[in-house]
Amino acid sequence: MHSDADQRLTKVVIIAAICVFSTQFGVTVIAPLLGTWVEASGAPFFVAALIFSAFTITSTPLNIPGGIISDKVGRKPLIIAGLLLYALASALFPFSNEPYDWIFVRALQGAGAGLFFPAITALLSEVTKYEERGHAMGVYNIGLGVGLAVGPASGGILFDAYGLFMPFFVCVAFALLSVVLVLLFVHEPTTMRVQRKGTKLSLSERERKSLTLAGIVIFFGIGVAAIMGALFSPFAFAPENLRLSAGVIGAILSTMFIVFAVLQAGFNRLMTKIGEVVLALGGLFLCACGLLVLYFATAVFELVIMSILLGAGLGAISLGTLTLASKATVGEGAHDQGQEQERERERSGKVMGIYYTAFYAGLGVIPLVCGALSEVFGARVLFLAYAVLLLVVMVVVWRMVGIAEKSA
Repeated sequence: MHSDADQRLTKVVIIAAICVFSTQFGVTVIAPLLGTWVEASGAPFFVAALIFSAFTITSTPLNIPGGIISDKVGRKPLIIAGLLLYALASALFPFSNEPYDWIFVRALQGAGAGLFFPAITALLSEVTKYEERGHAMGVYNIGLGVGLAVGPASGGILFDAYGLFMPFFVCVAFALLSVVLVLLFVHEPTTMRVQRKGTKLSLSERERKSLTLAGIVIFFGIGVAAIMGALFSPFAFAPENLRLSAGVIGAILSTMFIVFAVLQAGFNRLMTKIGEVVLALGGLFLCACGLLVLYFATAVFELVIMSILLGAGLGAISLGTLTLASKATVGEGAHDQGQEQERERERSGKVMGIYYTAFYAGLGVIPLVCGALSEVFGARVLFLAYAVLLLVVMVVVWRMVGIAEKSA
C-alpha cells in the first residue's frame, strides 16, 4: 500500500502536470487565431515580430527574479500569480483588436511564464527525492507536451464551432481550475518557509557545471521547437516547398508533441541507466537526425518520420536537462538527507530560474536569427546547418563532461 506521503507527492506531481498543461494550452490555443489576425492586420514586419516575441522578451528577464522570490516567500504565491496572469491574458485577448493590444497581452502571458515555471519546477525538486525526480519531471513533461499538442487544433475547432470567445473562455477555465487545485491540495510545510530566510548559498563547481550543461543543451535544443514554429508554418517552408495545407502541417506538428509526451515514461527508465547527460545528448542527436530528414523531405511520410524524431529528441532533451538542473539545487557539503533537503529548498527557485532563462533565451533568440538567415540561404539550408550545429554542440558538451570527470 502507498503511504500518505506517497499519495500527497503523487497529488502534487499530477497537479503540476495539470498546471503546465493549462499554461501551454493557453499559449498555443491562440496561435492559429493570432497568426491569421496578424497577417490580416498588415502590421509592419517589426510590429508583427514583436507580437510573437513579446512573450519571450518579458519572460526571459523575469525567470531568475521569480525564482529568487519563490525561494523567499514560497512556491505557491508565484505559481498562483503566474496562472492568474495567464487567465487575465486569455480574458483580454477577445477584446484586443490592434497589434499593440496583442503585444501587451502576449507580454502578460510572458510575465506569467516568468513567475510560474521556476516556481513549479522548484516545487517538484524539493518535494521529491533525487531518485524520484526523473519520474516527477516526466509526468510534468507529459502535461506540457499534451498542452502543446492539443492547443493549436483546439483553438481552430472552438473558434469555428462556437465563435471568438469560446477558445479564450476555455483557457481561462483551465487556468482558474489550476489555481483552485494549487490552493486546495498543494501544501508547503512551515519549516520550509523558515529555512528560505537563511543565508544564501553559492553553487559548488560540480553544481555550476551541471547547471551550465543543462543550460547549453536546452538553449540549442528548444531552438529546434522554435524554428519549427517560425519556419515550418502555414506561411513558410511547407506550403512553398511541399504544397501542404495548414491542416496537414498542424497534424504533423501535433504529432511531434504527442511523441514528446508519450515517450516520457520510457525516457525516465532509460535515464536511470544511462544518466541525464547522455539522455539529453541523445536527444540532440535525434533532433539533428530529424532536421536532416526535413532537409531531404519531399513527401508527407518523410515529414511524419521527422516529427517522430524531433518529438523524441525534444522529449529526451527536456527530461534530461530538467533533471540535470535539479542536481544544482543540492548544496555542497550537505552530508545527510535532512541537511541536503534544507539547503536545496533555500535556492532551488533561483537555480530553476537560471535554467528557464536559458530555455526562453533559446526560444526567443534562435528563431529570430534563423528566420533572418533563412531569408538569405533558404529554409532547407538552414535545417541542414542547424542539424550540424546540434552535432557540434553534442560533441562539445560531451568533451566538457569528460574534462569535468577527469578533473574530479
